Parts: sequence; C-alpha cells; structure tokens
Amino acid sequence: MNQAMEMNKNGICLNIGCWIDVAEGWENIDASPYVKISKIPLIGSRVLSAIGAPTFPKSIKHGDLLKGLNLQPESCELIFASHVLEHLSLADFDVALKNIYLYLQPGGILRIIVPDLEKYVKTYLTQRSDNSLSSKAAHKFMHNSFLGNTGSRITIKERLKELFSNSRHQWMWDEPSLTEALTKHGFKNIRRCEYGDWSNPKFGTVERKDRHGDAICIEAIK
Repeated sequence: MNQAMEMNKNGICLNIGCWIDVAEGWENIDASPYVKISKIPLIGSRVLSAIGAPTFPKSIKHGDLLKGLNLQPESCELIFASHVLEHLSLADFDVALKNIYLYLQPGGILRIIVPDLEKYVKTYLTQRSDNSLSSKAAHKFMHNSFLGNTGSRITIKERLKELFSNSRHQWMWDEPSLTEALTKHGFKNIRRCEYGDWSNPKFGTVERKDRHGDAICIEAIK
C-alpha cells in the first residue's frame, strides 16, 4: 500500500481481500492487480473495462498480505477475511496466517470465512449415489468448488483475465483442518460461528450473510 494506515485508539479493523466490497470503518485492501490498474490516472478504468474487470471503489487500497502490509506489528484490533484464504496455496496460507498473527493485537480477533470442503464432498457423494444425477456429480463438484476451469484459455484476453482474477481455489478446508492450522500458528479460543454470531459487533458492518452458503466461519483470538 502507498500510505501507512492510521491506527485509531482501538486499533485497525482490517478487511483483507475485499474485492469491490467496501465496509465503512474498516481498512479495505485487496491484492488484485486490478486494484493497481484502477489507480492509474486517465487510462486505468479504460484498461479494466477492456478486459471485462469490475470497477473498484477509490477507497480500496492495494495490499498483498503475503509480501507484507504497511502496518505496524500488533496494530489491528480485528482482521476479517471472507472467501480469501482458499485462493492461496498451502505454503502461502501459512505465510498469510503468520502475518495476520503478527498484525493482530494481543486479544485481537481473526474471523475467517472459507468454502467448507466437507459440504461439497457430501453433496458430491449424494449426487454420485443417485442414478439420475451421477453422470453430472463430478462436473458439479468441480464447478461449484471452483477447483476447475470451465472457460476457454485460447485468447490472450482470457488468459490475462484468469491471471489477474485468481478466481480458482488453490486449497480447500474443513473445520478440523482449519482449526488445526490456526492452533499451529498460535491462535486460541477457536470456534465455529454462524452469521450474526460475532464476538465483536464491528464484524456486522463488514460481513455478508450470502457468503455463508456452503461455507465455514471460524473466529480465533491472538
């Protein structure tokens, strides 16, 4: 990010991988190259339009958690990551959690939403055992889990769009594996949550109910 984030008296509320969703009272960041392009004077919006990319609100900042953010250690009160961490490889996921832990204040809360692998597998097995659905079960699993690619990769435009969007999932999680990973990185009081079940009401200003479908939500404390 170009400018240091200012910490309020309670610490920063950091929304990681916000895409085009801006939450008031939060520092909204995204690592997409689209964000960088959007800030190029005069031509940024034209470039995004040409490749079919969305329009990004000006308040969104570019920040790559893997490379490190322009933040002081222990400067964040809350960190929120909705449908972000599944887009990282397993090795990069570990880097992300290490940095998240670094930026959180003692007692700070991390809230994660990721697709629940268990739900996708159960749906696949149910459809696979149904003769009327079995022939499409694998296709639906790959499509719904974003582990496959149904689009064309022939044109340069399509390849660039795929490269910049990072839409496919790199590693899937269920409750036991995510809990173990958080424990490994030093987090405590790890619990599964539902929408509206917030340890801090500020999460209610950034979280969307529609992001909970076929997903698992976990809170953990530093």
